[in-house]
Amino acid sequence: MTLSLRKHLLAIITASALALSLATPALAHCDAMDGPLITEAQKALDSGDITPILKWVPASDEAALAETFDKTLEDRELGDDARELADQQFFATLVEIHRASEGAPFTGIKPAGAIDPAVRAADRALEEGEIDAFLARVVEQFEQQARSRFEATLAARQRADESTELGREFVAHYVDYVHYLEEVHNVVAGLASAH
Repeated sequence: MTLSLRKHLLAIITASALALSLATPALAHCDAMDGPLITEAQKALDSGDITPILKWVPASDEAALAETFDKTLEDRELGDDARELADQQFFATLVEIHRASEGAPFTGIKPAGAIDPAVRAADRALEEGEIDAFLARVVEQFEQQARSRFEATLAARQRADESTELGREFVAHYVDYVHYLEEVHNVVAGLASAH
């Protein structure tokens, strides 16, 4: 296999694995104060135009969200404290509707700065319209992880029959190694769900 083909395959595998892991509730960023959903919601509230955030919710929830949006705009006029509280309640409602549309639970609004660096890099690639640097980073990380697990498992296997303790050490490495690669394979094969 040529180096170029190998790198392309690694890129596909790791991008798929990362895409799945980024979509899981643990790493979701639509509920973070500096995530794309709340950032757009803040702009919508400031401009008084709900249109830019409607894409984040199902059409069936649009009327209820619009009603909440209008109420939030009214409440914002009552002063700074009311504005902050109204905004937070609107963000929570919006995120809850959005998360429900993904089949994911609403676990509250996360503080700014809580977004995983990989998610930030994925968003940056979209903003810049270029994914090569991101894929190179992901491929490098995947390859390091796969090689590290492989080498540890291979070394442990060579000592596995020396004692029960060393055998168990091998099994622990083996399980970690195989499960890691199995997860990547399942993502690439489309056997894993995003949520």
